[in-house]
This record gives sequence, C-alpha cells and structure tokens, in this order.
Amino acid sequence: MPLARCRVSYTDAEGVPHSAHVQAESLYEAVALAVSEFRRDPLTQQFGPATEFVVAVERPVIEHRVRFAQVRRWTEATIREGPAGMLKRQKLRALLGF
Repeated sequence: MPLARCRVSYTDAEGVPHSAHVQAESLYEAVALAVSEFRRDPLTQQFGPATEFVVAVERPVIEHRVRFAQVRRWTEATIREGPAGMLKRQKLRALLGF
C-alpha cells in the first residue's frame, strides 16, 4: 500500500475522543504512529489492550459545483445513450419532481 494520510482516533475511558493525523503504509503502522503521538501528548488519557482505534484513510477531496439548471437540462430525454441512459435520466427527473 502506498503512503496514505490517515486519521486515527479512539475514545478514552472518560468518553473523551482523541485523534491524530499520520502518514502510513498500512493499518497497523497508522495505529503505531498514532499511539506514539498520543503518548507524547500530556492531555491524552492512557489506553489499554482492549482500546479500539478507528483508522480513516483520507483521500483527496474532490468538489464539484453544478447549477440546478444544468441538472435539469441533463435530465431531458435523449436517445444518445440508449435505453439505459434514458432510464437513468427518467429516474433523476422523477427524483426532481419533473
């Protein structure tokens, strides 16, 4: 696995959530790097063998901006994409209430 940015988190015995961002090549490396970070932080509560860590791989965020008029225009009937495309457009038109 290539190097990935991960958010590793856990909730301590008092119900306080903690998280650290690390770059790791594997799930276990992500947890080990985060544990190292948590241990250096004096505000972080200790954890035990049963502590569950949540590892979230953070992929680059892609944002798209689409105007409602563009969506509406796209849903207009066309035979260009065949029956499957027509059904997809009809389904979206129904969701939009057209």
